Amino acid sequence: MAQALTDSELVARCRAGDQQAWAELVDRFSRYVYAISVQAFRLSDADAEDVFQEVFARAYQHLDSLRDDAAVRPWLAQLTRRLCIDRLRASARERPTATKSWSWRGARRR
Repeated sequence: MAQALTDSELVARCRAGDQQAWAELVDRFSRYVYAISVQAFRLSDADAEDVFQEVFARAYQHLDSLRDDAAVRPWLAQLTRRLCIDRLRASARERPTATKSWSWRGARRR
């Protein structure tokens, strides 16, 4: 049985282009990212899935900007929190704040 890689080793392999390492990284942190979205921010399943995909897409794009390979867990957590907040802000903008009932009285008929 192979010994599990540390977070640092996994990130280093991902940076080197190892697709299996990337799949393992996603698998290792998927429940963590999803739990932050659903439990901490109370996002719907659909919104949590969108955040999940965006987190790992951005992580893949910006993996080289991670200063400490061992800090991948808090880095993903911070990215997840920021994207959850963005999602909540966007959904708040989409909801009408005040509804005004429409009255047909006074409307002109043709």
